[in-house]
Amino acid sequence: MISWSVELSKFDIQYESRGPLKAQCLTDFLAELTPTTTEEPQVWTLHVDGSSNSKGGGAGIILEGPNQVTLEQSLKFSFKVTNNQAEYEALLTRLRLARDLEARRVSCNSDSKLMVEQLSGKYQAKDTLIQRYFHIAFHQISSFGEFTIKHVP
Repeated sequence: MISWSVELSKFDIQYESRGPLKAQCLTDFLAELTPTTTEEPQVWTLHVDGSSNSKGGGAGIILEGPNQVTLEQSLKFSFKVTNNQAEYEALLTRLRLARDLEARRVSCNSDSKLMVEQLSGKYQAKDTLIQRYFHIAFHQISSFGEFTIKHVP
């Protein structure tokens, strides 16, 4: 401390105590910096299409976000799937990505009438494997602020 005191003595530095900071000043400061308008989170549009045949299964996925951001992906499944399972696999993959990108509003388009109607609550999932897919998808969907799904033939 003494060596610092000697070094700094040539600069004529003086200590001045700060007066008490009143709570109102801090409140006013925060009020000035807080934005007055809250922007509505933009909708991310999700397009999913899965398919299966005797050679295997796959899916095509497009996720369109704000500012013309478009993410495209194709999947090839290394396990045997039905068309409905492929549709759910495609949906689950994109829901995970949308959640990782912190999307709050998601609109989904799918050509699978069965999946759309099950997630809309109009159809029941009867097959045990499809029930698992349904519950996982429903759990992921609940993490979004707004989610809509539409059947596109």
